[in-house]
Amino acid sequence: MYRALSLSVVLGLGMLAAAPADAADKVTWNFALYGPPRAVTVTFEHLAKVAKEKSNGNFIINLKYNEQLGEAKDMLDGLKVDAFQGAFVAYSYAPAKTPIQGVLDMPFLPIPDLVSQQKVQDGYQTWKPVADELSRWNGMHFMTILLPQYEFMGTGKPPRNLEDWRGMRVRALGGLGEAMKLLGAVPVSVSAPEVYTALERGMFQAASFPFAYSFTAYKLHEVSKWYTLGMQLGVVHNSLVLSQTAWKALPDEYKKILEEARPDAYRLQREAYEEADKKAFPLFEKRKLEVIKVSPEMREKLITTAGRPVWDQWVAETDKKGLPGKEALELVLSLAKKATN
Repeated sequence: MYRALSLSVVLGLGMLAAAPADAADKVTWNFALYGPPRAVTVTFEHLAKVAKEKSNGNFIINLKYNEQLGEAKDMLDGLKVDAFQGAFVAYSYAPAKTPIQGVLDMPFLPIPDLVSQQKVQDGYQTWKPVADELSRWNGMHFMTILLPQYEFMGTGKPPRNLEDWRGMRVRALGGLGEAMKLLGAVPVSVSAPEVYTALERGMFQAASFPFAYSFTAYKLHEVSKWYTLGMQLGVVHNSLVLSQTAWKALPDEYKKILEEARPDAYRLQREAYEEADKKAFPLFEKRKLEVIKVSPEMREKLITTAGRPVWDQWVAETDKKGLPGKEALELVLSLAKKATN
């Protein structure tokens, strides 16, 4: 499962993470991240920087990019055995592990901006059924990894109207994939690091990603012909999840350092997206990518056709499993209303 870890190393790391430490002790953590350094990883970089500076070098967080410590879909498995102390978790990469996280991946939720997203997602993670679900993987939500609304970038025939999506193979995960299915598209699940090669080889014709920074971070603009603007499909939500074992063993002084760094981490993340977008658009223009603008009227049709039906389907399927699907959706909608008022 883990490309860089033998069982003995995993167990050794687990024992180190579980061992209590005094504030004067040196503590070293590893964060497992997928993908390269980019705007979204500013959060992790800030926490690592502050931890080192505020502890006078006694608390070190090593950032392991590009799935060095495990595949993106296996991050929760790694936390469960204390193979690392923190992870960049995209829940939809392995939806069966945390099924009630899926509500935050629903398309067209009324969460218009990053500030609202932070309030809604952090609020949802405090709900006991959600926290308990994550706890079964020895995990605890530390903060939301904010992501801009998703758009599509692709090759082949541009989708100038809703009918053009019919039959198109698209990379869209979770509820976003279900929405595209209702439009007649064929969703495929591919982790972010694999998308460039898959798109280049024609395994699918379009990929959804947070707009616009991630398209350039993964260089999709180099193999694409068009992108959508104004679709605002939703997000595939992510968290920084910490090992409960490691957190309990961490000196209170170091816990305080991380907690006090959280507001600035959120601020820096929003600013990083703004800066990244300024660099992305000139690259799109240089490649002469066609802009497929989605009008407000078309988006309303999208919500009716591929939004609310996905919510209702998710609730029905989740309730059938004996899980609180209806309560989950109602909570998210309530948090969204509160966040935007």
